[in-house]
Amino acid sequence: MSQIHFLVERALRFRTELARISALQAMGALTTLTLPWLAGQLLGGVVEARIGSTSTIVLALVALLILSTLFKISGAMVSARTSAVILAQLRLDTYRKIQRLPMKFHNRSNQGELLSLMTYEISRLSDFLTNTIATVPAMVLTAAGAIVILFVIDPLLALLIPILVPIFYILLRFSGRKLRANATKMRDAETEVFNKAEMHLEMLSATKAFAVEDTQFDLYTAAIEDARRKSALNEQINSVISPLVGLIAALAALTVILLGGLQIGEGGRTPGELFSALLYAALLTRPIGQMAELWGRLQLARGTLARLQAVITLEPEQGYDRGLLPDTVRGALAFRDVHFSYPGRQVTLRGANLEIAAGEVIAITGENGAGKSTLVNLLLRFYDADQGQITLDGTPIENLQVQALRRYIGYVPQRTMLFSGSLRENVVFGCPQASDEQIAEALRLSQAEAFVADLPKGLDTQIGDHGVRLSGGQCQRIALTRALLLHPQIIIFDEATSMFDLENEALFVKAIKGALSGQTVIIITHRRALLALADRIVKVVDGRFEEVAAS
Repeated sequence: MSQIHFLVERALRFRTELARISALQAMGALTTLTLPWLAGQLLGGVVEARIGSTSTIVLALVALLILSTLFKISGAMVSARTSAVILAQLRLDTYRKIQRLPMKFHNRSNQGELLSLMTYEISRLSDFLTNTIATVPAMVLTAAGAIVILFVIDPLLALLIPILVPIFYILLRFSGRKLRANATKMRDAETEVFNKAEMHLEMLSATKAFAVEDTQFDLYTAAIEDARRKSALNEQINSVISPLVGLIAALAALTVILLGGLQIGEGGRTPGELFSALLYAALLTRPIGQMAELWGRLQLARGTLARLQAVITLEPEQGYDRGLLPDTVRGALAFRDVHFSYPGRQVTLRGANLEIAAGEVIAITGENGAGKSTLVNLLLRFYDADQGQITLDGTPIENLQVQALRRYIGYVPQRTMLFSGSLRENVVFGCPQASDEQIAEALRLSQAEAFVADLPKGLDTQIGDHGVRLSGGQCQRIALTRALLLHPQIIIFDEATSMFDLENEALFVKAIKGALSGQTVIIITHRRALLALADRIVKVVDGRFEEVAAS
């Protein structure tokens, strides 16, 4: 699909709003087209000392100027509202699409680039649709109307216009090539600024710990300077093209004056007609200049369109729009001859086989990188197996609706994923409808009850980005609370107590043992306290599952 086709598809979704802007702009253009004729007649009357005949023209001009102003105000207000609507919808569409793309896309993508696309670049595209594309009909109407009226006044003067077209075309082609090439570089530089800022804020504690503030500042300064240079070059190209177009149009207007003056001298043209022709020639410079600017904006928009198109046209994760939706599951899992390797990496699982009975508690151990967390990634369908099959209660998991599958599984990842907000918001992240009683029970089981009670605002305490105001162990307990609150049929603990002290870990094991009755539990750990929960222990060796012992 071409970028123009892609742009048209996006624009057609907002055709009613864009048509409203275009209609107001067009009515304003029609009003504007009458002004030079009346103004020319007024000036002609003044020059010929026909003051008495100009009062009607003055009243008409005042009325038309007021009407033109009203159209401009209405157009600006509608454009502002429409721009906000389009911006919001484009951001939602892009966010929804990015949400549904597979994890392999996110793992190879730069987060800063995606954030830039979802915010800054989408804003630029929204502005292009409302303030550029929607104004094209008014530009064309103004230019065409001025040319037609000039032709009526004097065909010879109107014939100057086609002579200028090749000059404008050459200028626009030259500038467009330069702008398009630089727009890509400018966007990459801006994205790098975004990436650097995000990374430096993320690494701020490490920056301070290693005392490298000056080094990081220099790196950020270099990114800022690179973006500034590329942005300045783009503005320089634009600042040259528009004045050149205006100069050519002004020279054409000067030619109109000279030819018109000669015609007046020969008695072939009235002063009023000359003034009108001059004003229409001057009016014509505006849409021609705007078209030059439009060309420049289009080159900038093409870069955004290319990146947006690359994301929007990607296939989402399989299983969102189709698949089985069982009301309940028992929790029996099976991995049969499963092979898997991450893109560009060595094979992780080689013909792995594992049967987990419904309600069984199984511990998975193994060396770092052996494939323990890969089991979780495949079970949650963050990735799909290259070969073999994974089943839930005998049904291949690829036949299940992917969100339904994930709702049956409570997952406590090795890296706690908390966000800036209150403790309560983080706890109920996966279960917004949870009652206070359910939250209290989950906090008790995860051993978070005591430390939450000690906080001045309890569950309403703000925890900062990534839970920065909590200790590592407290963060893990909140992550545990979140998973336990779902009371899923299958629960996965991936090094879920690695930051617990021994006393609290022992209390957690004691509290959780009865609560997990009937649930299928997968524990990925090396810690003895959690291994004691398991009915059996399995080790990942050379990409296969080997049973070590019954607990």
